[in-house]
Amino acid sequence: MNSEEANSSWIDYYRKHGYVVLEKILPLELVDAHVTACEEIQHRHGIYQKFPWRKDPLKNEKAFVEELLALDDNHEPTKSLRNDPTLRQYLNALFQEEAVLKYGSTSLWERGREPHSDTVMLFCDPPEKVCRTWCALEDIDPDCGMFYVIPGTHNNERIRIYDEVLSSNPEIFDLLRSPSPNDSESAFLENRAIWKVVCKKTISLTQGLPRVPFSINKGDVVLFDPNVIHGTMPTPNPSLTRKAIVTEWHTQSVRSYSYSEYFGSQHDKRQLSPAN
Repeated sequence: MNSEEANSSWIDYYRKHGYVVLEKILPLELVDAHVTACEEIQHRHGIYQKFPWRKDPLKNEKAFVEELLALDDNHEPTKSLRNDPTLRQYLNALFQEEAVLKYGSTSLWERGREPHSDTVMLFCDPPEKVCRTWCALEDIDPDCGMFYVIPGTHNNERIRIYDEVLSSNPEIFDLLRSPSPNDSESAFLENRAIWKVVCKKTISLTQGLPRVPFSINKGDVVLFDPNVIHGTMPTPNPSLTRKAIVTEWHTQSVRSYSYSEYFGSQHDKRQLSPAN
């Protein structure tokens, strides 16, 4: 799909399947300038693809990540790329109101993710006013660990996972009903404990469901609903990069709820939460 096909048919497809691919959206000169800046930071910190920082933490990992994030504010090609006007037009059409960029992050190689939903720990309401983008910064090789989605799982599958987790793990109810931890370490451990249980259930319930992987080209963009279950394919060739930017967009009307406020039909305290 290209910019000339920007009509309601792609929106209908997105609503039904939870994703849509937009071809040749991002200006290649901006893509190349951003990638060059990222690679300069990567080499300056001595972090290479054969030593993925997620799997082999290095002493300078934090500085590396912080410098990558700083490109969003200090590097004009990166700022222009993330706020591409053509992409914004699609998002405005999808939302039927002005899209607001919430955040973005760049990845240089495949980090390995099991099937999951991005809204398990932070639910956004109304969900149709939130969208994520997966923007290819290079031609994506099928052996690099392709990003994939499981079509249609943005509608009911996530609620089913919530409910089955609570039915089979009553101890999660205790965590949800207890006061939130005051210190960051305890909060992290609680978050991690719930996330691991949900991911295990997600893997179990999505076995056998068809995956749609994206072997797309530089400048192409996948719009996907954060509620759709997605992940990455196996990586037959770990020496390959998989350069991409992931961004999240929403409207001003969206409210966010933590897992302690909303965790499916059995634990819904949204009406008790003050406005954001």
